[in-house]
Amino acid sequence: MVETQKKVEELKKVYLSWSLHDSDVRREGRKEGIAIGEERAKLDDARNMILKNVGTIEQIAEITGLPLEKIRELAEE
Repeated sequence: MVETQKKVEELKKVYLSWSLHDSDVRREGRKEGIAIGEERAKLDDARNMILKNVGTIEQIAEITGLPLEKIRELAEE
């Protein structure tokens, strides 16, 4: 009986550590997903601004926060 309780307690600790790790992984995945979404939105905004001739390439880079070189690449597409 005592041996079984010890085993159960060990398994609980293992499960808890896995649960915490899994939670950390999901949290990091969410952060990464949000960052990717934000980057895509900036690229979409920049493309739309370029297509509609809204400002200069430098202004678009400043507004979107994207690097000037990336805006130039988008303008060439």
